[in-house]
Amino acid sequence: MKKAICFILPVLAVLALVFSCQRRPLWYKESEGLKVLVKVLWKVEVYPEGQKPDGITLFFFRDGEYYMQQSTSNVDSCTVQLEPGKYQLYMITQSPEEYGRMEFENLTDFQNASVSAVETESKWYTRAEGEELIANPEMMSVGVSDVFEVTDEMVQNYQHYNHILQSQTKADQESEAEAMVKYYTILVPVQPKSIVSQYWVTIYSDNADVLMSVRASTSGMAKTFELTQDVTGREEATQFITQWKLTMDDPAQRVGHIDGRITTFGFPNGETPSMLRDSTLNVSALLIDEKTQEDYVFNVGDKITSEDPPLGYRALYRLIFGSVEEPAIHPPPVPPPGGEGGGFTAGVTDWDEELIIDIPI
Repeated sequence: MKKAICFILPVLAVLALVFSCQRRPLWYKESEGLKVLVKVLWKVEVYPEGQKPDGITLFFFRDGEYYMQQSTSNVDSCTVQLEPGKYQLYMITQSPEEYGRMEFENLTDFQNASVSAVETESKWYTRAEGEELIANPEMMSVGVSDVFEVTDEMVQNYQHYNHILQSQTKADQESEAEAMVKYYTILVPVQPKSIVSQYWVTIYSDNADVLMSVRASTSGMAKTFELTQDVTGREEATQFITQWKLTMDDPAQRVGHIDGRITTFGFPNGETPSMLRDSTLNVSALLIDEKTQEDYVFNVGDKITSEDPPLGYRALYRLIFGSVEEPAIHPPPVPPPGGEGGGFTAGVTDWDEELIIDIPI
């Protein structure tokens, strides 16, 4: 009998200790956490003509450390369950695997997450020592949330009322429990912004009707964009402009202009156009005799201006050389082969076997 009592007493003591520490209801599961609704606030400036992306990816950080990521085709909102902690998140359009001309780095490091345009090659361009050549980036938007906190008390209250709500019938939809579940649900707004700008170059020419095709390279462009810092990175590279359009402004005087547009991250280190920039625009023009090539070098400097961007773009950088009255380039008036009329081509696929990766705009 004494042995039985000696055995029972320690067991009772352990049980008393266990139940004295059981402060939460038996239905409480901490891993379920608190409901958080991420609401993506799209604006027409980001998705022109209502064309939203097919998906988004969210990266969550808890107490400064990477927590999880989630991709979804629901681009307007996403619901997750989060444990207690301080959170911040960022989102990108699509998922990293869907971009063929972009490379992502440090996505699980909130401060250093970045995207870069991939490197490319060209048969016609002679690379300088240490110079990087990059493809024109694809369209992409990024949104960063404010810091928000999930406390242990919030989780307990949310799960308490959610447990009551789940046990109610459909007739009780306007119950206090439903109202309290909505009250404790955290709404996190995220506003996407485009990280890609447009670079628009215009060059006026006399004898413009002898131009058959044009290609150009522009140095000093940003290679990288820092996703959560809303700024371009330090790395710089050279981009190519291979799609051009010819417009005859004064056919009688044979004066016209060519326009070339590309996508770009902009300029390194978050810079804006200024006279301190030391970049160049190298232009090659193939004339209608199909053998004469004219090369021009323009010092860009402070000639770049910023204008209101087209819908869907972060910024518009404008560069204009010459005018109708004073053309910037002067190709010789060569005759077309066989004396037939020539014509301007937008691309350069038949000129020196271009290998440039280009993005339609």
